[in-house]
Amino acid sequence: MLVNEATHVQDMLLEKLREANLEGLLRRDKSQCLDMEDSVFLEVVLSDGAELERVEAIVAELSEVVGARGTRVDSLVRALWQVIDVTSQGPAYGTDGAPRAAEQFYVALKSGSRMQTTIVEITWGTMALFRHRLDMQTSTGKTDEKRVREEVVAMIRKFVEYELRQGGTSYWNLLKYPRRELNEPAILFLAAQRD
Repeated sequence: MLVNEATHVQDMLLEKLREANLEGLLRRDKSQCLDMEDSVFLEVVLSDGAELERVEAIVAELSEVVGARGTRVDSLVRALWQVIDVTSQGPAYGTDGAPRAAEQFYVALKSGSRMQTTIVEITWGTMALFRHRLDMQTSTGKTDEKRVREEVVAMIRKFVEYELRQGGTSYWNLLKYPRRELNEPAILFLAAQRD
């Protein structure tokens, strides 16, 4: 592999994005192009998810051109998403239609002009742990379910925002994998991060 091949790949990408009038969507502060031992790693981050498919096609074409010269390009194209809303949808069901011991939440997301909904499931065991960790009992000893619900929604928002911040090999492709499960280890991790 040529030294500084990543710089060449990055320049080619910028030129192709400029030609397609998409350069303004590139988040240069989040994107990266790295020389690896035997390849180039290219992470392209966009401010508008509506253009993901167009940019993915550009990156695939670029990878083919560079690959023909003997350099493999491992690429990732993603968008920055903003959580708009989290709502409970009641009991969760498996892909076979059978009920699960979990509750399902819809998370509405926005990236530029693109809207997307993803699903986060939280198991009943995790909910019980959550209640216990937050110690949400009133002076009468009964759990304050309204407050529990508010805290669960806030925790799901925080979980999704955390997952979406991850880049590189930790990236969560919510278009390809629209379901997540908020489990006990994640609750413990996020609870430790509370402000």
